[in-house]
Amino acid sequence: MADSGGIDPTELAGEIAEKALDSEPVRNLLGPLTKDIGLILGQLSDIARFYTEQNLLSIFTKWAAQRKGEPIDSKGFKRVLPLLRDAAMQSDDELQERWASLLENVANDTKGVLPSFGQTLSQITSAEARYLDRIWERVTAPRPYDSGKRRGRDELSYFTLIDIYKPKLRAPNPAEMRIYRSRMSPEQLAAFSEMTNFELILHDLERLSLLEKLVHYISDDASTYEIDGEKVSIPSERSGIMTNYALTQYGVNFILAVRPKRTS
Repeated sequence: MADSGGIDPTELAGEIAEKALDSEPVRNLLGPLTKDIGLILGQLSDIARFYTEQNLLSIFTKWAAQRKGEPIDSKGFKRVLPLLRDAAMQSDDELQERWASLLENVANDTKGVLPSFGQTLSQITSAEARYLDRIWERVTAPRPYDSGKRRGRDELSYFTLIDIYKPKLRAPNPAEMRIYRSRMSPEQLAAFSEMTNFELILHDLERLSLLEKLVHYISDDASTYEIDGEKVSIPSERSGIMTNYALTQYGVNFILAVRPKRTS
């Protein structure tokens, strides 16, 4: 699929790959393999074009199912055109379903759907998308009180996020790993690895501005005591810093834009 300048990105990728091999250091490194690799890379454009076409075919099929066969008009299709290049790179079946939902919302000019959602969707994994779904289910579940927050933006503690990621996940801390690693059970080592993955996902969602960290300074009134006739003020033990997390407004609208539509 050519861009606005008439350059086919798949053909360009093949040309760049071939030029990368056409240098003396590379030829010396690869030796007799250079010819074979050159032949393979010469087919790169065709291979890339095949997979992008297959990916778009799958996404459009899912999109058609969501629309229940209703044709899209030219205005709607023009709106989705800028998203198609990133969509064509997605081969994950779950994420293709989310691309179909995003294309549907963009085509319908749904309020609160931003062009950058396509870039964000192209940067997350299916595991991260499922985790966002679970966070959404938690923060939109019925509550016996009104938090005063916009829908989906209730705050969650770090430990609640761990529980949403994997209930009852308990792992050794880094200091324990450094000292007692050789004594750790396979289950403890696996839990530490799982916790590392959780933190990686958490930081990635922060990077994408889907989640935000909220720091609250808590200061209870100090208690006053009389000692030897003098009044002494002692801060409450409950004073300190509390850190919570919440979906950003960008995150809320992103989730709503890419959540797969249920089809009967």
